[in-house]
Amino acid sequence: METEGYSVFKWQDLPGAVYSEHTHPEDQSHWIISGSLELIVNGTNRILLNAGDRDFMPAGTRHEARVVGESPVTYLIGRL
Repeated sequence: METEGYSVFKWQDLPGAVYSEHTHPEDQSHWIISGSLELIVNGTNRILLNAGDRDFMPAGTRHEARVVGESPVTYLIGRL
């Protein structure tokens, strides 16, 4: 991700973690290392990310997220 110009940091959320709808001022990418994360984009589009999956979220995109299952989710967040 860094070779693509992203500023990258590692993040972990525990089972049951929920992020209400929000936006970011910069483009972001989430790359799942372990566990599962469900995103709801623009209120309707559900995306399930599992280990090895990666998304791209353009700046200003409305989204919410929640950890799926009984294991933590660990992922890299890249910001442009």
